[in-house]
Amino acid sequence: MWREYHPELCFTAEQANSTVRIVVFWTPTAVNLETSTDWQTWVDYTFSSTITLANIWNKIYFRNKSEITTGFSIDNQNFYLFVMTWSIAASWDVTYLLNKNWTTTLSNYCFLKLFQNATSLTTPPVLTATILARESYSNMFFWCTSLKTLPKLSVVSLSDYCYYYMFYWCSSIKLSTTQTWEYQTPYRIPTTWSWATWTNSMLNMFYNTWWTFTWTPSINTTYYTSNTVV
Repeated sequence: MWREYHPELCFTAEQANSTVRIVVFWTPTAVNLETSTDWQTWVDYTFSSTITLANIWNKIYFRNKSEITTGFSIDNQNFYLFVMTWSIAASWDVTYLLNKNWTTTLSNYCFLKLFQNATSLTTPPVLTATILARESYSNMFFWCTSLKTLPKLSVVSLSDYCYYYMFYWCSSIKLSTTQTWEYQTPYRIPTTWSWATWTNSMLNMFYNTWWTFTWTPSINTTYYTSNTVV
């Protein structure tokens, strides 16, 4: 699968003085991250410390310091969570939170709740993983009400509840089962046809989003959106 090579997760301020930080709930697996504002100089990140992006288009880059893959969450009680203010767009590859090298395989609960309640997030990062595990993306964008862009999902292997409540109450996400003058852009899960199947993998994935489709999608089915797809 071709992808533009950017070995970090990037956040860009869409409003001056936007902020981002990562908080830790209970005791997930220890993760060592580093950040950069210029893509040149890297410093260790201290969890819960706030990074302020003083001007529009200022950026902050995150990446894992280790070459050993570590899950970013281990269950529903032990996880890391991005907290943001004002308006921020994510870009590039979220898997670089897991290790310094690209990985296509996620562990159980890997990114569970990663951006939960991040009402300032307008654009998701790129989701390049192709092999998912139990609840890998569960609740990942839960209540991200400003999210106006949908990520492509180029998966080949699903698992139980891997997309569970992924876009719960993302009220700016709009899907339809039919193509109309407003809902022009096809949105398919996965992006290309796959043999992958799992009974509960997409349960309530789009619960309480917007318009005509707001529940559990079907695999290998094309829907239509008025949102941008990245």
